[in-house]
Amino acid sequence: MLMSNPICRLTTLPPGLGSLTSLRQLHVANNKLTSLPNEIGFLTRLEVLKADNNRVLTSSVFIALSLLWLQALHFSNNGLKSLPCTLFKHRLQLATLDLHNTEITMDLLREFEGWEDFDERRRSKHQKQVDFRVNSAAFDEGADKN
Repeated sequence: MLMSNPICRLTTLPPGLGSLTSLRQLHVANNKLTSLPNEIGFLTRLEVLKADNNRVLTSSVFIALSLLWLQALHFSNNGLKSLPCTLFKHRLQLATLDLHNTEITMDLLREFEGWEDFDERRRSKHQKQVDFRVNSAAFDEGADKN
């Protein structure tokens, strides 16, 4: 797992990050990133990407490329306005999506191809957490309403 130091306040990530092909989790939250390098698409085993609380404005092509094993994507508190409409279609493992405090709404996500399957995975994951009392937090849609 690669984690950023909260004191660093990174503004960029090195393109060499793409050479860490066995990386399963990337935590770069709480920095000053405005984008992620396209080379992140080479992280073919990446399961969790946490980039909350940055300044990311666009969803790089990395999301639409080769992150087939991505299970959790956290981009809350960024300036995102859109995502690739194929996000759910090709990310068959994705069950967690956090886009709170971005310009992406639930209404927009529901229009994406593959939303129904994603929503079923998301609800199933939450139900398992409730059943096993792992998490007592209220059910959360994953993006802000309207």
